[in-house]
Amino acid sequence: MKMKKINVLMSTYNGEDYLKTQIDSILDQRGVEVFLTIRDDGSVDKTIDILRDYAELNNVEVIKGNNIGFKESFLTLLYELRKPNFDFYAFSDQDDFWLPQKLKKSVNMIDVSEEPTLYIGNRIVADGQLKSLGYCVYDQYPPYDWHASHISRIIDFRGAGCTEMWNAEGQLLLERYRPHDIPHDEWVTAVFTCLGQIFFDNDAYLLYRRHQHTVTVTATKKQRRSILGKARKTISILAEKKLSQNVDLRCKYLLDGYSRMLSEEDRKYLTYLARYRGRILVKLKLLLSGQFKVTSKDAPITYKVQKVLMLLTNGL
Repeated sequence: MKMKKINVLMSTYNGEDYLKTQIDSILDQRGVEVFLTIRDDGSVDKTIDILRDYAELNNVEVIKGNNIGFKESFLTLLYELRKPNFDFYAFSDQDDFWLPQKLKKSVNMIDVSEEPTLYIGNRIVADGQLKSLGYCVYDQYPPYDWHASHISRIIDFRGAGCTEMWNAEGQLLLERYRPHDIPHDEWVTAVFTCLGQIFFDNDAYLLYRRHQHTVTVTATKKQRRSILGKARKTISILAEKKLSQNVDLRCKYLLDGYSRMLSEEDRKYLTYLARYRGRILVKLKLLLSGQFKVTSKDAPITYKVQKVLMLLTNGL
């Protein structure tokens, strides 16, 4: 059987400390044919020197770019630098470590579909030396219903670019519209939520390295807090707008790029969400519609309250 071809898209920036380990783990993937496309986002450390050695390989391409930030760098990879005629496409961070079976396991799960399909997996949380901390990212999150309504899943977002892989049909869907200034994984997950399908794998095939230079944030082991402590934590999260996850921007772009493909109901509530900031009446319509909710009835009440507070505060 012919091995599936996968174009892995990586953006780098000042990643000299961990980059070589990550690239080696990608090139060591078993049972698939990997081509790694790397765009450097204007590094000023030894990242370019490291990449120069890999650029000599037949299955690695390195593009040295200007510093435009990780959002636009990944979107540039996705829309301008990805390779044509591959079976699958995947994102990669610059500082994790992929287990040898990561891509093959992803292929096995979604290769059964001929529709635009996205794979999302779990992540083993590790320290800077790649020592497992004994838990996976989604062990720390409330339950999630991947079959809930599109609007619920747009509001209650879950997905991480470093685990995501999608098929060629999905790439064609994504190429219908290019957004700007939005995290790549939030955008890709939103498109497949409303217009494709998502397969979630609770098993984890990568070590998700957490260190002082990490760009993204993720769940940490839950700590016991007093009621006052929980309230302070919630206020801090809301003040820093950590819950909004660009929900209004994602909805605006979905409407701009895919309005004719969306169901009438999705268009209605995406329009509300795209315009909710600073509009009290729109917020009230959302709250009273029954659509503004988290995906799982089993989620803690504190989590549900946080999402409502997100609508009321982050949308100022």
